[in-house]
Formats: sequence, structure tokens, C-alpha cells
Amino acid sequence: MTFLGIALTGETIDLGEPEELSLSYDRDAPADLLRVKFPARSLWPELREVRLLENGESFFRGIVDEQNTALSSAGLRTELICRSPEALLLDNEAQPETITNPSLTMLEDKLLTPVGLTLGAGDAERKRGELTVGKGDSCWTVLNAFCRSFLGTTPYVDETGVVRCDTPEVKRVSPSQVISAQIHYKPCKVISQVWKQSSRGEYDTLYQGNRQAVCRRRYVSMESGKDPRSVISEGERNSFLLTVTCRGAFWNLRNALVTVHVPGVGEFTDCPVRRAVYQQNKNGRRTRLVLEKGKEETPCG
Repeated sequence: MTFLGIALTGETIDLGEPEELSLSYDRDAPADLLRVKFPARSLWPELREVRLLENGESFFRGIVDEQNTALSSAGLRTELICRSPEALLLDNEAQPETITNPSLTMLEDKLLTPVGLTLGAGDAERKRGELTVGKGDSCWTVLNAFCRSFLGTTPYVDETGVVRCDTPEVKRVSPSQVISAQIHYKPCKVISQVWKQSSRGEYDTLYQGNRQAVCRRRYVSMESGKDPRSVISEGERNSFLLTVTCRGAFWNLRNALVTVHVPGVGEFTDCPVRRAVYQQNKNGRRTRLVLEKGKEETPCG
């Protein structure tokens, strides 16, 4: 893997091989987080960006949040803490206003261009309705609210640094060298019944979940705007987690489905990725994946 730093001057610097690295992904967090430590022969210039390349392809690119250099008996060490480019949207506020019939093109001018980002794929048509930008709302908050309300998507920045507002293609990953695994069954998370409030004010519409589960009931008011089916499906997702640590580097896991064989247990197919951590140190490269329930597992034996 190649590690490059981009200085404030625009100079590209080969950072060499790190001593240790941790790269974290969380589906519910807009930006990925990189922590990496390098030995250094001298004080580096101030960096604004870091890029990781694997076989010439972009593995990760991030904005430098912190650049810490320390001197000890072992020599100079430089630590970089970086977030993926979504950080630019998180760290900048949008101008408070109410936007009538908003569009992605309009939001590109208001939110993306000022912070140095460009818009990629996504539905550019104007949408009927209003988008309210509150005082203190970040550019990410506004763009995410538009995408969820009008497009049914979640925005992200792809490997080329372009903001995408479409649904990413499904990526299938099949790690082969499993070092360790943990399986968590949590039947307490399964919701068996959700009652929805009607226009009459009564909770009289029943949505049925897993009929075999212990009864766990929820009530959804009209004001909440929650879909009872999403409450049930969220409970199902939270009722099972598989954590596997595998040799090698697996990344760009947005919308990925993982199929993995756990020795002595069986094969788990098309499991969505909830969280992931890629680590690199003197012991080699490994990726820890936290997976949700996919298709039914195939037991061993």
C-alpha cells in the first residue's frame, strides 16, 4: 500500500510505511476515521490531505484533522488523524433559509462548491416542497435531509472525491482467512407487534412481526412519522450480529454484502456491514467486520 500526503503548498509527499494504522467505518457515521503513525526523519510540512493507494487504486482519502509530531529516544514519530471528505460537509454550516422546490443542482451551489466539493450522480430535478435550513445546521445535515426526504438515499463521497446522492451499487465481499469470530443472538431486540395511531387518534392498526417471538409491543404516533414496518425490521437487524476478523484489507464497504465461512459454525451469506475497522501493524493486515443478518447461515456438520 502507498501512503501519500498532500501539503498545504500542493506538494505530494511519500509518507513511507506506517508503524501502525487504524481505519474505521460506521454505517451511521457520515465520515470514516483514520489514525496512523509514521517514523519520520524530519519535521514534515503541514499536510491538508492523505491518500492511500492499493495496487494503484484509491483505498482511502481523507482530510487531515490533526498532525502530531513527537520526539523520543526512538526518534521522531508523526501521528495523523484524518476523516474522509464528508468531514468538509460536517464542519461547515449552511446559511439559514427556507428553500422552495429544492434540487441537487441548487444545493451544489449553496453547500458543495463553497467547500471545494463537486456533485456526481443523483437526480438533479427540482422537487416540489420546501427544505428548511435551521441556524447552525451543517451542510451535511441539509444535504442528508434533502436526500432522505426527496430521493430516499443517503449522500456520500466516492473514491474519486465526488459527492454522490444515488444508491451505490451492491458490492460483494468474500473474506477467506478468518482469524476469529463472535456470534451474538439478541432475541430481546425482536419486536413482535407495532400498533399505529389512526386519524381518529386511536392505536388501532396492527403490524405483526415475528409471531414466534416473546411478545414485545410498540406504539407509533402519527406525529412521529415512523413506519411501523421499519420499527420491526430494525429490531430484526439488531437481533443478530456476527463479528469476524479476517486477514487482509477490505474497504469501501458502503452497501457491501459479505459472505464468510466461519470454521466450525458454517457459512453466512450476503450479510450487510454495520461497522468495520482495518488495522495494519507489525503483525500484518487485518479487517474486523461487524455484520448483520443476511440470508440464513449454512451450518457445519
